[in-house]
Amino acid sequence: MEKAIFDYEKILYDALFDINYYNPPSQAFKHKHLWVKKSAGLGVTEFFLRLMAWLCLRNDDYKNSQICIVTGPNIDIAIKLIKRMKALFEPKIHVTFDSKETVLELNDCTIEVYPSNHIDAYRALDNPKFILIDEGDFFRKGEQEDVRHVSEHYIAKSDPYIVMVSTPNAPDGLFEKIEKEPEETCIYKRLLLDYTYGLDKLYTQEEFYLWYSTHQVSINGKGKVAPAPLMFVWP
Repeated sequence: MEKAIFDYEKILYDALFDINYYNPPSQAFKHKHLWVKKSAGLGVTEFFLRLMAWLCLRNDDYKNSQICIVTGPNIDIAIKLIKRMKALFEPKIHVTFDSKETVLELNDCTIEVYPSNHIDAYRALDNPKFILIDEGDFFRKGEQEDVRHVSEHYIAKSDPYIVMVSTPNAPDGLFEKIEKEPEETCIYKRLLLDYTYGLDKLYTQEEFYLWYSTHQVSINGKGKVAPAPLMFVWP
């Protein structure tokens, strides 16, 4: 059974497309730039995959342009994301795609996934209109800065939407740096979505505590652990 959009998904939509939403100073330079630090399991990546497909198909605004997804340094992740997008169409309306595993063409818009350790082709695009940086806090340190630089370079060229989404990883990484930037200079609207946004929508309180009690992850590489859904403070 299909579900209606969740309240936090509406927050994501409004924050991205409404210049004044989640932008108290009404700073125009933040418009179209969104940073989301999230709990695992909220389906935020899935939401943006579906949003990008909708942007391609709702009208012809995205014709002859590119949508870019930058993932971690693993080609398998890139392939899986495109498979998820193709699966939105193949079983339901019996559409098949003959593009390569990391590319999807929708209404003359090219959606392509780039692993963070192979972004040479990502540097030289003609008209990127939407950029999703997925789990960017888990990129290697040098890749984090490189991907951010290349993505923001396109603001002056084609003025794309730029969305950074990640669960938090280690201290001093990409997400902590952006979170600490002064409000008056940070170009991103910044959203924090902790596990409570999924309660009674994706899981119950009991299911969460069961997951909580069995999943512990390192947050600083030195043996200190914390429950993954609550990793919202760097040590």
